[in-house]
Amino acid sequence: MSDRPTVTGGAGAAPLPPFRPRRAAPDRLWQVALGTHTLGGPWPAALPQEPQAQRAAWHRLAAWAARHGFDGIDLGAWACDFYTAPLETLRGVQEAIQSAGPTLVSFNCLRKCVTHPAVAAQNRRDLHRAVEVACALRVPFVSISLALDADVVGVPQADVRGTRLSPGAGRDAADAEFADAAAFLAELADLAAPHAVEIVLELHHCSLADTAGRLLRLLALAARPNLSANPDLGNVTWGYEVPEEDWRESARALAGRVNFWHVKNLQRVHIPEAQRAAYVHAPLGLGDIDYRWALGRLVAHGFRGWLSLEAAGPGDWLSFAAAGKAYLDEVHAELAAEWLAAPHPTPSGEEPA
Repeated sequence: MSDRPTVTGGAGAAPLPPFRPRRAAPDRLWQVALGTHTLGGPWPAALPQEPQAQRAAWHRLAAWAARHGFDGIDLGAWACDFYTAPLETLRGVQEAIQSAGPTLVSFNCLRKCVTHPAVAAQNRRDLHRAVEVACALRVPFVSISLALDADVVGVPQADVRGTRLSPGAGRDAADAEFADAAAFLAELADLAAPHAVEIVLELHHCSLADTAGRLLRLLALAARPNLSANPDLGNVTWGYEVPEEDWRESARALAGRVNFWHVKNLQRVHIPEAQRAAYVHAPLGLGDIDYRWALGRLVAHGFRGWLSLEAAGPGDWLSFAAAGKAYLDEVHAELAAEWLAAPHPTPSGEEPA
Protein backbone atom coordinates (compact mmCIF):
# COMPACT_ATOMS: atom_id res chain seq x y z
CA MET A 1 0.00 0.00 0.00
CA SER A 2 1.26 3.51 -0.85
CA ASP A 3 2.19 5.76 2.06
CA ARG A 4 1.46 8.91 0.06
CA PRO A 5 -1.31 11.04 1.59
CA THR A 6 -4.75 10.95 0.04
CA VAL A 7 -7.58 13.42 -0.15
CA THR A 8 -11.18 12.35 0.01
CA GLY A 9 -14.19 14.12 -1.39
CA GLY A 10 -16.52 14.01 -4.35
CA ALA A 11 -15.81 11.04 -6.56
CA GLY A 12 -13.36 9.35 -4.18
CA ALA A 13 -9.81 9.54 -2.95
CA ALA A 14 -6.76 10.76 -4.84
CA PRO A 15 -3.11 10.74 -3.78
CA LEU A 16 -1.39 14.06 -3.31
CA PRO A 17 1.62 14.46 -5.62
CA PRO A 18 5.15 14.70 -4.22
CA PHE A 19 5.86 18.10 -2.70
CA ARG A 20 8.97 20.08 -3.60
CA PRO A 21 9.98 22.41 -0.77
CA ARG A 22 11.79 25.56 -1.91
CA ARG A 23 14.21 27.28 0.42
CA ALA A 24 14.14 31.06 0.11
CA ALA A 25 17.53 31.58 1.81
CA PRO A 26 20.04 29.16 3.35
CA ASP A 27 20.28 31.02 6.66
CA ARG A 28 16.63 32.03 7.06
CA LEU A 29 13.38 30.28 7.88
CA TRP A 30 11.57 32.57 5.47
CA GLN A 31 11.89 35.72 3.40
CA VAL A 32 9.27 38.46 3.26
CA ALA A 33 7.77 40.21 0.25
CA LEU A 34 5.75 43.41 0.32
CA GLY A 35 2.41 42.55 -1.28
CA THR A 36 1.06 45.22 -3.58
CA HIS A 37 -2.34 44.15 -2.28
CA THR A 38 -1.16 46.34 0.60
CA LEU A 39 -0.96 49.44 -1.57
CA GLY A 40 -3.19 52.29 -0.44
CA GLY A 41 -3.30 56.05 -0.71
CA PRO A 42 -2.12 57.08 -4.18
CA TRP A 43 -1.34 53.51 -5.22
CA PRO A 44 -2.14 52.22 -7.77
CA ALA A 45 -4.64 54.79 -9.12
CA ALA A 46 -2.06 57.59 -9.31
CA LEU A 47 0.71 55.44 -10.73
CA PRO A 48 2.06 57.31 -13.77
CA GLN A 49 1.27 55.77 -17.13
CA GLU A 50 4.42 56.89 -18.93
CA PRO A 51 6.83 53.91 -18.76
CA GLN A 52 9.89 55.77 -17.50
CA ALA A 53 7.91 57.56 -14.79
CA GLN A 54 6.25 54.28 -13.84
CA ARG A 55 9.61 52.55 -13.49
CA ALA A 56 10.80 55.41 -11.28
CA ALA A 57 7.73 55.00 -9.06
CA TRP A 58 8.33 51.27 -8.69
CA HIS A 59 11.98 51.91 -7.87
CA ARG A 60 10.99 54.33 -5.09
CA LEU A 61 8.57 51.81 -3.60
CA ALA A 62 11.13 49.00 -3.80
CA ALA A 63 13.77 51.25 -2.19
CA TRP A 64 11.38 51.92 0.71
CA ALA A 65 10.79 48.17 1.00
CA ALA A 66 14.52 47.49 1.04
CA ARG A 67 15.11 50.07 3.78
CA HIS A 68 12.53 48.27 5.93
CA GLY A 69 14.00 44.84 5.38
CA PHE A 70 11.65 43.41 2.75
CA ASP A 71 13.31 40.87 0.49
CA GLY A 72 10.87 40.96 -2.42
CA ILE A 73 7.79 42.40 -4.08
CA ASP A 74 4.58 40.41 -4.68
CA LEU A 75 3.04 42.14 -7.70
CA GLY A 76 -0.71 42.25 -8.24
CA ALA A 77 -2.25 42.82 -11.66
CA TRP A 78 -4.30 45.76 -10.33
CA ALA A 79 -1.00 47.56 -9.62
CA CYS A 80 0.76 46.48 -12.82
CA ASP A 81 -1.26 44.74 -15.51
CA PHE A 82 0.89 41.74 -16.43
CA TYR A 83 -2.09 40.25 -18.30
CA THR A 84 -1.86 42.80 -21.13
CA ALA A 85 1.27 44.96 -20.77
CA PRO A 86 4.09 44.38 -23.28
CA LEU A 87 6.82 42.10 -22.01
CA GLU A 88 9.45 44.83 -22.29
CA THR A 89 7.33 47.15 -20.13
CA LEU A 90 7.12 44.43 -17.48
CA ARG A 91 10.83 43.74 -17.77
CA GLY A 92 11.40 47.43 -17.08
CA VAL A 93 9.23 47.23 -13.94
CA GLN A 94 11.19 44.17 -12.79
CA GLU A 95 14.51 45.92 -13.36
CA ALA A 96 13.29 49.02 -11.51
CA ILE A 97 12.28 46.90 -8.51
CA GLN A 98 15.37 44.72 -8.44
CA SER A 99 17.80 47.62 -8.92
CA ALA A 100 16.60 48.83 -5.51
CA GLY A 101 17.37 45.48 -3.85
CA PRO A 102 14.18 43.39 -3.52
CA THR A 103 13.44 40.66 -6.03
CA LEU A 104 10.22 40.42 -8.02
CA VAL A 105 9.17 37.16 -6.41
CA SER A 106 5.58 36.61 -7.48
CA PHE A 107 2.54 37.58 -9.52
CA ASN A 108 -0.75 37.72 -7.58
CA CYS A 109 -3.73 36.77 -9.77
CA LEU A 110 -6.88 37.67 -7.84
CA ARG A 111 -10.47 36.54 -8.57
CA LYS A 112 -9.65 34.32 -11.54
CA CYS A 113 -12.46 31.77 -11.54
CA VAL A 114 -11.85 29.41 -14.46
CA THR A 115 -15.16 27.52 -14.47
CA HIS A 116 -18.01 30.07 -14.54
CA PRO A 117 -19.07 30.48 -18.18
CA ALA A 118 -19.28 34.27 -17.96
CA VAL A 119 -15.59 34.68 -17.12
CA ALA A 120 -13.80 31.37 -17.68
CA ALA A 121 -12.44 32.04 -21.17
CA GLN A 122 -10.99 35.48 -20.37
CA ASN A 123 -9.62 34.39 -17.00
CA ARG A 124 -7.90 31.40 -18.57
CA ARG A 125 -6.28 33.68 -21.17
CA ASP A 126 -5.13 36.03 -18.41
CA LEU A 127 -3.64 33.22 -16.34
CA HIS A 128 -1.84 31.77 -19.35
CA ARG A 129 -0.31 35.20 -19.97
CA ALA A 130 0.69 35.60 -16.32
CA VAL A 131 2.52 32.27 -16.38
CA GLU A 132 4.16 33.03 -19.74
CA VAL A 133 5.46 36.35 -18.39
CA ALA A 134 6.66 34.69 -15.16
CA CYS A 135 8.56 32.15 -17.24
CA ALA A 136 10.13 34.85 -19.42
CA LEU A 137 11.17 36.99 -16.44
CA ARG A 138 12.04 34.06 -14.15
CA VAL A 139 9.52 35.15 -11.51
CA PRO A 140 9.44 32.07 -9.27
CA PHE A 141 5.77 32.09 -8.12
CA VAL A 142 2.37 32.74 -9.71
CA SER A 143 -0.30 32.82 -6.99
CA ILE A 144 -3.84 32.18 -8.22
CA SER A 145 -7.15 32.81 -6.50
CA LEU A 146 -9.97 30.92 -8.21
CA ALA A 147 -12.55 33.24 -6.61
CA LEU A 148 -15.57 34.33 -8.61
CA ASP A 149 -15.94 38.10 -8.74
CA ALA A 150 -19.30 38.63 -7.02
CA ASP A 151 -20.21 41.35 -9.51
CA VAL A 152 -20.52 38.65 -12.18
CA VAL A 153 -23.62 37.29 -10.47
CA GLY A 154 -24.95 40.66 -9.27
CA VAL A 155 -23.89 40.37 -5.63
CA PRO A 156 -22.24 43.45 -4.06
CA GLN A 157 -18.67 42.84 -2.90
CA ALA A 158 -19.69 44.05 0.56
CA ASP A 159 -22.02 41.04 0.85
CA VAL A 160 -19.46 38.26 0.30
CA ARG A 161 -17.50 38.73 3.51
CA GLY A 162 -19.08 37.90 6.82
CA THR A 163 -22.51 36.97 5.42
CA ARG A 164 -24.20 33.74 4.37
CA LEU A 165 -23.50 34.37 0.67
CA SER A 166 -20.50 33.03 -1.19
CA PRO A 167 -20.93 32.91 -4.97
CA GLY A 168 -18.50 30.43 -6.46
CA ALA A 169 -18.17 28.51 -3.18
CA GLY A 170 -16.71 25.03 -3.22
CA ARG A 171 -19.55 23.55 -1.19
CA ASP A 172 -21.95 24.34 -4.04
CA ALA A 173 -19.76 22.92 -6.83
CA ALA A 174 -20.19 19.64 -8.69
CA ASP A 175 -17.38 17.10 -9.05
CA ALA A 176 -17.05 18.03 -12.72
CA GLU A 177 -16.22 21.63 -11.79
CA PHE A 178 -13.38 20.49 -9.54
CA ALA A 179 -12.08 18.21 -12.29
CA ASP A 180 -12.24 21.00 -14.89
CA ALA A 181 -10.41 23.50 -12.69
CA ALA A 182 -7.77 20.94 -11.71
CA ALA A 183 -7.11 20.05 -15.36
CA PHE A 184 -6.49 23.71 -16.13
CA LEU A 185 -4.19 24.11 -13.12
CA ALA A 186 -2.23 21.09 -14.36
CA GLU A 187 -1.95 22.74 -17.77
CA LEU A 188 -0.52 25.90 -16.19
CA ALA A 189 1.86 23.86 -14.04
CA ASP A 190 3.15 22.02 -17.11
CA LEU A 191 3.73 25.35 -18.87
CA ALA A 192 5.62 26.68 -15.84
CA ALA A 193 7.69 23.62 -14.91
CA PRO A 194 10.53 23.91 -17.48
CA HIS A 195 11.24 27.42 -16.18
CA ALA A 196 11.25 26.53 -12.46
CA VAL A 197 8.06 28.55 -11.92
CA GLU A 198 5.63 27.32 -9.27
CA ILE A 199 1.85 27.69 -9.44
CA VAL A 200 0.41 28.52 -6.03
CA LEU A 201 -3.28 27.95 -5.30
CA GLU A 202 -4.65 30.45 -2.81
CA LEU A 203 -7.09 29.54 -0.05
CA HIS A 204 -9.85 32.02 -0.90
CA HIS A 205 -13.52 32.59 -0.18
CA CYS A 206 -15.94 32.53 -3.15
CA SER A 207 -13.82 29.85 -4.79
CA LEU A 208 -13.50 26.10 -5.18
CA ALA A 209 -10.47 26.34 -2.87
CA ASP A 210 -12.35 27.95 0.03
CA THR A 211 -11.33 25.36 2.64
CA ALA A 212 -8.11 23.44 3.10
CA GLY A 213 -9.81 20.17 2.21
CA ARG A 214 -11.10 21.50 -1.11
CA LEU A 215 -7.77 23.11 -1.91
CA LEU A 216 -6.00 19.80 -1.28
CA ARG A 217 -8.58 18.06 -3.44
CA LEU A 218 -7.62 20.32 -6.36
CA LEU A 219 -3.91 19.70 -5.76
CA ALA A 220 -4.53 15.96 -5.76
CA LEU A 221 -6.62 16.06 -8.94
CA ALA A 222 -4.08 18.24 -10.75
CA ALA A 223 -1.21 16.02 -9.51
CA ARG A 224 1.71 18.32 -10.35
CA PRO A 225 4.77 18.70 -8.10
CA ASN A 226 5.13 22.42 -8.93
CA LEU A 227 1.59 23.16 -7.71
CA SER A 228 1.39 24.14 -4.03
CA ALA A 229 -0.90 25.78 -1.46
CA ASN A 230 -1.09 29.40 -0.33
CA PRO A 231 -2.86 29.18 3.07
CA ASP A 232 -4.30 32.69 3.30
CA LEU A 233 -5.86 32.33 6.73
CA GLY A 234 -7.60 35.69 6.55
CA ASN A 235 -9.64 34.55 3.56
CA VAL A 236 -10.94 31.42 5.26
CA THR A 237 -11.79 33.51 8.33
CA TRP A 238 -13.94 36.18 6.71
CA GLY A 239 -15.67 34.11 4.04
CA TYR A 240 -18.94 33.67 5.96
CA GLU A 241 -20.80 35.02 8.98
CA VAL A 242 -19.50 31.94 10.82
CA PRO A 243 -16.29 30.59 9.28
CA GLU A 244 -16.80 27.27 7.54
CA GLU A 245 -13.34 26.22 8.70
CA ASP A 246 -11.29 27.48 11.63
CA TRP A 247 -7.99 29.01 10.56
CA ARG A 248 -6.11 26.56 12.81
CA GLU A 249 -7.63 23.64 10.88
CA SER A 250 -6.49 25.25 7.63
CA ALA A 251 -2.94 25.70 8.90
CA ARG A 252 -2.77 22.12 10.19
CA ALA A 253 -4.09 20.65 6.95
CA LEU A 254 -1.91 22.66 4.58
CA ALA A 255 1.33 22.55 6.56
CA GLY A 256 3.87 20.68 4.50
CA ARG A 257 2.45 21.87 1.13
CA VAL A 258 3.52 25.53 1.28
CA ASN A 259 6.34 27.51 -0.35
CA PHE A 260 4.59 30.88 -0.69
CA TRP A 261 2.08 32.34 1.75
CA HIS A 262 -0.08 35.50 1.95
CA VAL A 263 -0.33 36.79 5.53
CA LYS A 264 -2.81 39.33 6.89
CA ASN A 265 -4.79 39.63 10.10
CA LEU A 266 -8.34 40.56 11.06
CA GLN A 267 -10.58 41.25 14.00
CA ARG A 268 -14.07 39.72 13.79
CA VAL A 269 -17.13 41.50 15.16
CA HIS A 270 -20.15 39.15 15.06
CA ILE A 271 -23.60 40.75 14.79
CA PRO A 272 -25.93 37.75 15.11
CA GLU A 273 -29.16 39.76 14.92
CA ALA A 274 -28.04 40.97 11.47
CA GLN A 275 -26.83 37.50 10.48
CA ARG A 276 -23.41 38.80 9.56
CA ALA A 277 -19.94 39.54 10.90
CA ALA A 278 -17.77 42.58 10.28
CA TYR A 279 -14.04 42.26 9.79
CA VAL A 280 -11.47 44.96 10.45
CA HIS A 281 -7.88 44.72 9.28
CA ALA A 282 -5.60 44.35 12.28
CA PRO A 283 -1.84 44.52 12.85
CA LEU A 284 -0.30 41.16 12.12
CA GLY A 285 0.42 40.39 15.77
CA LEU A 286 -2.86 41.69 17.21
CA GLY A 287 -5.70 40.15 15.19
CA ASP A 288 -7.72 36.98 15.71
CA ILE A 289 -5.17 34.81 13.85
CA ASP A 290 -2.20 33.80 16.00
CA TYR A 291 0.64 33.98 13.48
CA ARG A 292 3.24 33.07 16.06
CA TRP A 293 1.49 29.70 16.34
CA ALA A 294 0.78 29.39 12.61
CA LEU A 295 4.35 30.19 11.59
CA GLY A 296 5.68 27.73 14.14
CA ARG A 297 3.33 25.09 12.82
CA LEU A 298 4.40 25.49 9.20
CA VAL A 299 8.11 25.79 10.04
CA ALA A 300 7.83 22.54 12.01
CA HIS A 301 6.51 20.94 8.81
CA GLY A 302 9.36 22.18 6.65
CA PHE A 303 8.28 25.64 5.48
CA ARG A 304 11.36 27.65 4.40
CA GLY A 305 9.79 29.77 1.71
CA TRP A 306 8.29 33.21 1.16
CA LEU A 307 5.72 35.27 3.04
CA SER A 308 3.84 38.06 1.30
CA LEU A 309 2.63 40.70 3.72
CA GLU A 310 -0.85 41.79 2.59
CA ALA A 311 -3.57 44.21 3.67
CA ALA A 312 -3.30 47.96 4.08
CA GLY A 313 -4.93 48.48 7.45
CA PRO A 314 -6.04 51.87 8.68
CA GLY A 315 -4.12 55.08 8.11
CA ASP A 316 -0.59 55.09 6.73
CA TRP A 317 -0.29 51.78 4.89
CA LEU A 318 3.51 52.02 4.76
CA SER A 319 3.74 52.28 8.54
CA PHE A 320 1.26 49.39 8.82
CA ALA A 321 3.43 47.27 6.53
CA ALA A 322 6.60 48.19 8.40
CA ALA A 323 5.00 47.16 11.70
CA GLY A 324 4.00 43.83 10.17
CA LYS A 325 7.54 43.24 8.97
CA ALA A 326 8.90 44.03 12.46
CA TYR A 327 6.51 41.47 13.96
CA LEU A 328 7.63 38.82 11.48
CA ASP A 329 11.26 39.57 12.31
CA GLU A 330 10.55 39.13 16.02
CA VAL A 331 8.88 35.76 15.45
CA HIS A 332 11.67 34.71 13.09
CA ALA A 333 14.30 35.40 15.73
CA GLU A 334 12.47 33.17 18.22
CA LEU A 335 11.90 30.30 15.81
CA ALA A 336 15.36 30.52 14.25
CA ALA A 337 16.95 30.00 17.65
CA GLU A 338 15.26 26.60 17.70
CA TRP A 339 15.05 25.52 14.07
CA LEU A 340 18.30 26.85 12.62
CA ALA A 341 20.45 25.84 15.56
CA ALA A 342 20.17 22.11 14.87
CA PRO A 343 18.37 19.85 12.38
CA HIS A 344 14.92 18.63 13.34
CA PRO A 345 12.95 15.70 11.95
CA THR A 346 9.69 16.54 10.19
CA PRO A 347 6.81 15.85 12.59
CA SER A 348 4.70 12.77 11.90
CA GLY A 349 1.46 14.61 12.56
CA GLU A 350 1.55 15.16 16.33
CA GLU A 351 0.74 18.62 17.59
CA PRO A 352 3.83 20.69 18.49
CA ALA A 353 4.01 21.82 22.08
